[in-house]
Amino acid sequence: MMVFSTFSFAQKKQNFVIVIDAGHGGHDAGARGVADLEKNITLDVSKRLADLIKKNHKDVKVVLTRDSDVFLELWERTRISNDNHANLFVSIHCNSATNSAATGTETFVMGLKRSNETDEVSKRENSVVFLEKDQERYEKFNPNDPEAVIAFEIMNAAYKEQSIRFADLVEKGFVNRDFRKSRGVKQANFHVLRGNASPSVLIELGFISNYDEGTFLASNEGKDKTTQTVYEAFKQFKKEFDRRSGIEEEDEKPKPVKKVEKALEGKKLKIKVMESKMKFSATSPQLRGLTDLDVIQEGDNYVYYYGETDLQSRADDLLSTVKRKGFSGAKIVEFETNKKLEGGKNYRVQFMTSNKKYKDKDDKFNGLTNVLRVKEGGLQKYYFGADKTMEAAQKTLKEVQDKGFRNAFIVTFNGESPM
Repeated sequence: MMVFSTFSFAQKKQNFVIVIDAGHGGHDAGARGVADLEKNITLDVSKRLADLIKKNHKDVKVVLTRDSDVFLELWERTRISNDNHANLFVSIHCNSATNSAATGTETFVMGLKRSNETDEVSKRENSVVFLEKDQERYEKFNPNDPEAVIAFEIMNAAYKEQSIRFADLVEKGFVNRDFRKSRGVKQANFHVLRGNASPSVLIELGFISNYDEGTFLASNEGKDKTTQTVYEAFKQFKKEFDRRSGIEEEDEKPKPVKKVEKALEGKKLKIKVMESKMKFSATSPQLRGLTDLDVIQEGDNYVYYYGETDLQSRADDLLSTVKRKGFSGAKIVEFETNKKLEGGKNYRVQFMTSNKKYKDKDDKFNGLTNVLRVKEGGLQKYYFGADKTMEAAQKTLKEVQDKGFRNAFIVTFNGESPM
């Protein structure tokens, strides 16, 4: 008589399948960015991600829906995923907006919760169906039909939790690893996600219609950083998948404990971008797309500073951003926090220059009061506030800018005279 006994052993690793979908392609260029087309950026990032996973995870089967500049219909992308029995489907895209100031990453999972914002994104990404021959295949699902919605929710429930988990890992990575703005994890009705029988997400890497983000995502450095962040999210997701499946980790080397960087005490770091005899407006081409600069008049010169942090690593990242813009002489400058000016010195905010004299509380001041007027040559210069610390002066500057004086800047005074 043969006796079979069942014991519980950790399983050896088996193939995990990830399908990486580079959005758009061929005659579907996607969004047109300030530095490159969406289809080119998504393909490059997708191939880099595939290479990283293949190199570091021998137990993972990596499938690219496209590895060249070809057009694929949305249903084909889903079919590739389902035919390969994917454990995870990741569609890579870039965002775009008519407002060039829009920035940030966002990751979508399939869902029927709607907002004007997500509707715009899904309309744009779904618009590729109008380039396809058989558009009727996408009309089978009616989001306004209660029975269709119930059936969809039942099918989608099996993968929704894990889709949201991976999306959350991606967005947290963009914030914590790359210090980028995240617009969050969202739900939308994407054709490319709806038919997938696996956890599925669509990642918008950023707005290529924005000068800073578009230039970053088109650069090698930007693609490398973005790819690494999505890869780190995948690595954690795969680790959790293995744990749930009872799969043992093979040859897992203990990782060194990552040291938590200590913030500087009583100090802050800024990037000194440049010094000039001229005062440039916020949109001046001389600033090469850098925004939110602090401008401080020191004697006859205007000094331009970018960013502020109490972490050395973050300051290094800010410096890289500035140098990437072409400011090779930029450097990190250390400031003492809440350091008070001595004697009668103070900081004031210059918000207007005119050849006319205006009295205090004039309508021209947009509600600013106790305005100081100083005559220099044939011009009248108008100043607001009188602060002893740079931190207080920056708050005053924001108050003035919120009144509509976007090109206001900080000037050091001795009493009521500019230094």
